[in-house]
Amino acid sequence: MGMMQAAIGIDVGGTKMAGGIVDAAGEILYSRTVATPLHFGELERELLELVGHLLDAAAGKGAERLDLAPLEIVGIGVAVPGTVEREQGVAIGACNLPWQDFAITKLLEDRFAIATRVENDADAAALGALRYAPEARGLRNFVFMTIGTGIGGGIILNGILHGGEWPLAGEVGHTIVQPDGPRCNCGSRGCLEALTSGTAIGRDATTAIQAGQRGLLWSIYQEHGKVTAADVTAAAEQGDAVAQQVLGKAGRFLAMGMLNIHRLLSPEAIIVGGGVVTESDALLRYADAAMADLHPTVRPRILQAKGGAVSGVRGSAAIVWEEIVGKVPHHV
Repeated sequence: MGMMQAAIGIDVGGTKMAGGIVDAAGEILYSRTVATPLHFGELERELLELVGHLLDAAAGKGAERLDLAPLEIVGIGVAVPGTVEREQGVAIGACNLPWQDFAITKLLEDRFAIATRVENDADAAALGALRYAPEARGLRNFVFMTIGTGIGGGIILNGILHGGEWPLAGEVGHTIVQPDGPRCNCGSRGCLEALTSGTAIGRDATTAIQAGQRGLLWSIYQEHGKVTAADVTAAAEQGDAVAQQVLGKAGRFLAMGMLNIHRLLSPEAIIVGGGVVTESDALLRYADAAMADLHPTVRPRILQAKGGAVSGVRGSAAIVWEEIVGKVPHHV
């Protein structure tokens, strides 16, 4: 009897990089999370170290050895924000990360001699949801939105990940919802990402505090010198007026983006994941209330992703099973 097969999935985010060893059924056998470095050289080194650590664990080496080891690693899947050139496995660029034309496939295949594929993070999350997520069971047409440091989207049409002619399909974060809005990191003005992402929520809360508004967030700002989207969400749940105002504004723009998706694609559902909605559905509740006001008759079905912080890792591994191994995993 041969060794059990598994894939390595790496999800690179704006603030953290998560990696895991994942079997064909989507079970994460082992995972590890590190901070995403701010400089390219450090990021490249951290990525190599993370993959090396996971390979050692799969081989039964080191302190983190697995009870199931040794495992046969059939491939490495890497999910990154921004634009990806899939054929060569190059991360062309991301608004929130320090790289340009990062040849990830070459880097990892040269170092570890294991087949590697690179995909946009939201596309990977959409593929992972299609294959594994209970909330997507039975769905063949849906959009997966990720709301974290930035905002991304992956489109599943007739059970297939839609890539588009250019590697921009699903980039809902860079659809414009306020033409005279703030400048986005992509260079455009009024993008959904610039108004609703975790970065935008933290920025708007900080601006309100610096303008003299007081409350729970002011105390957090005084102690830490900043506030995060998680701080805003927690404060809003406790009744803080400033936090509720900030989330209400972000939720209204999110509602606009979701309604635009619904009118354009008419999906069975919009599934929302990412760090901003992992611990709380507060932003989604504000968006739902705004949708009721903006378009009370026909509203999209909104589902909160259940995979939590590991959904990106699971989606990255799904790339391996589909594109490298050639067997498409299904719900179990």
